[in-house]
Amino acid sequence: MKTGALPKQLDLRGLAARGVNIEGTVSPEDLPRLADSGIAIADSGSAAFDFRRDEEARYVVAVCVEAKVVMQCQRCLSDMDVLVKSASLMACVWTDEEAAALPATYEPLLVDDTADLSDIVEEEILLAIPVSPIHEKECKSAEQRAALETDTEEPAAVEETGERDSPFAVLERLKS
Repeated sequence: MKTGALPKQLDLRGLAARGVNIEGTVSPEDLPRLADSGIAIADSGSAAFDFRRDEEARYVVAVCVEAKVVMQCQRCLSDMDVLVKSASLMACVWTDEEAAALPATYEPLLVDDTADLSDIVEEEILLAIPVSPIHEKECKSAEQRAALETDTEEPAAVEETGERDSPFAVLERLKS
């Protein structure tokens, strides 16, 4: 078992043949596609890989990823931390035909002779992030609260006078 930073280029077939487990961390510098999509990692993420062969001699990788990412809340537009956890069971394939022939229990992992584990982790994080993140508790910015308070004051003034303009008053004036 290896711990620390994830290695860059590995032969997944050789690891699966030996039944190797690798645990490691990824830093924001290891995940450029996340940064390009406007998502930052709060701290370094962790990943665990379990390489093995299944009963039909497929090269199989069980991946568990955990990372805390910083995203924008879609309600209040402020930054928020989102804990992303993902677990996948993948089978290494080299062609699209092999991927199509896999059982439904496996996700295809299209690989060359070597693979970068950071790329796999980055792909898992991208697939696991929520589409529309929002805070669990009600969140409103100071501007939103101020706008809501002014909106609630106006209907109270209409109720005090008891008079309200009819929406058809304009039509009545046009008619005459």
